[in-house]
This record gives sequence, C-alpha cells and structure tokens, in this order.
Amino acid sequence: MKTLLIIPAHNEEKCLPGLLEEVRRAGYDAVVVNDASSDATELLARTAGFSVLCLPVNLGIGGGVQTGFIYALRNGYDVVVQVDGDGQHDPGEVPRVIGPIAAGEADCVVGSRYMPAAPDTGYKTPFARRMGMYFSTAILQLATGLRIHDTTSGFRALNRAAFGFFAREYPVDHPEAESLLLLHQAGFRVLEVPVRMRGRAGGQSLFTFFRAILYPLRVIIGFMGIVFKTSRRQQS
Repeated sequence: MKTLLIIPAHNEEKCLPGLLEEVRRAGYDAVVVNDASSDATELLARTAGFSVLCLPVNLGIGGGVQTGFIYALRNGYDVVVQVDGDGQHDPGEVPRVIGPIAAGEADCVVGSRYMPAAPDTGYKTPFARRMGMYFSTAILQLATGLRIHDTTSGFRALNRAAFGFFAREYPVDHPEAESLLLLHQAGFRVLEVPVRMRGRAGGQSLFTFFRAILYPLRVIIGFMGIVFKTSRRQQS
C-alpha cells in the first residue's frame, strides 16, 4: 500500500527535526502541513527534504489534517496516518495502526493509550484532558454503540475510502471524537489498537487547561450539529 504520513504542525520547530529524522529512517512518505506557523517550522521541514503545505491562516488541527487528506487523495495514496508534529507519536508504531487496514479488517484504526488489555502506563495525561476524553468516549458510545477508549488520540490510520470521505467533510476544532461519529454514520469500520506514546518533545500544546474545561461542551455541540445535519439530509 502506498502510505503517507500527514504531520500537522503549528510552531513545532523544537519537535519537528527529531520526528522527521525518525520518519526518514522508517522510510515513509510524509507531508508537513504548516498551519501558519510564526517560527521556523516550514524551513526545518523543507530543509529535511519533505513536502510542505503552507496554510496562509491558522486553521487548527482539523483544517490542517483535512488539507493533508486532500493532498493524499490527489497524489494517489492508499493509506494515510495522522502523526502529530509534537513528537508524541512514534513512527515505529505506524505498522501497528495500518495492520488492520492492510488485512481488510478496518477503514480507520485509532492508536490507543487506554485500552484495558494493554494500557500505556508510561504516558501521563493531565487530569482535565483525561476527564474530557472519558466524557467523549461515553457520548460516542451512547450515540453509536461504538466503544473507543482513546477518543482524543490523533494517531490514526485511514484507508482511501475513509480519508477521501474526510477530504470532503471534516470537523474543524478538536475533531477526534466528532470524526469517529461521522465515520460510524457513513458506515465505515473503526477499530482501536494499543500503542505507546511519548510526552511532547518541546513547545506548548494547543490543548490548554481552559480548552480542556470547555471540551465536554464542545463535544456536545459538535455531536448535536452532526446529528442535526444528518437528519436534515435524510429528510431531504
């Protein structure tokens, strides 16, 4: 399968060089989506020899990842893997998340830190963010019956049908949980596999304490919007 790593990055000059070196050693194609960074993110990515897509304004993680999906679709890739630019996602774990897609068992695979059978005990999640994750996990299960233990994970693999779908429609702000709802509604198969993640290598997370506090409300509004839109489409 022709595989592309999509690396959204906003002001990740401290983390990006090490991550891109790991990607190079692993032998994957990758595109860095520079989300209107004000630091040397673009220069470092180009110097490392990778394709770079530069957004003129900051679109956030959703807009950055969707830009990568469109690029992958236009360039004939079969599978994409989202890899955060902060270095938390180990390229060495990529075979684990693309395995079920290669086997024809899933359209989307979520790399999970919290699967009960194999939790990543070395990864420390801030309390507020973990509570938000538990909330979105519960809401997703109530809405769909789908049990995903790590709904906030951005380490995901998608086949061409799934990322082609997202190239047309993708949530904008903290899209992880909402995108799973969209996939389920569209009939795509979603699986979760255990992975190991690392702490941020440098820089500052966009998921601040204030954003973590507001996250449950954001999930409720996002889910309601998706359900309402789906209902309107079905009626028309």
